[in-house]
Amino acid sequence: MTLHIFFMLFIMAAVVIFLRFFPFIVFSGGRKVPTIVEYLGTTVTAAAIAMLVIYSFYGSLEYPLEGFSRFLPAAGASILTVILQYFFKNPLVSIIAGTALFMYLIR
Repeated sequence: MTLHIFFMLFIMAAVVIFLRFFPFIVFSGGRKVPTIVEYLGTTVTAAAIAMLVIYSFYGSLEYPLEGFSRFLPAAGASILTVILQYFFKNPLVSIIAGTALFMYLIR
């Protein structure tokens, strides 16, 4: 590993750590969370799921001549995501499990 790569990795790690701790630093000490941040906290989950659905089904629409070989993994992962969200009401579990199943099925 060259020195340049080491410094690049160090800078990237420092930025990620800063971004992870930034909300705790800003909103510590009993400060009120702005309404826009609360709004984003409630809507980002739905947006992430919508992006995953679009990404999953885009691949099956991109190659229509291959038939169901591209559609079935996306449909299976989507069904799993909906079922897990319905029963567990935990977006993190639903998103991770659906993405993992989709990646497993396409490989």
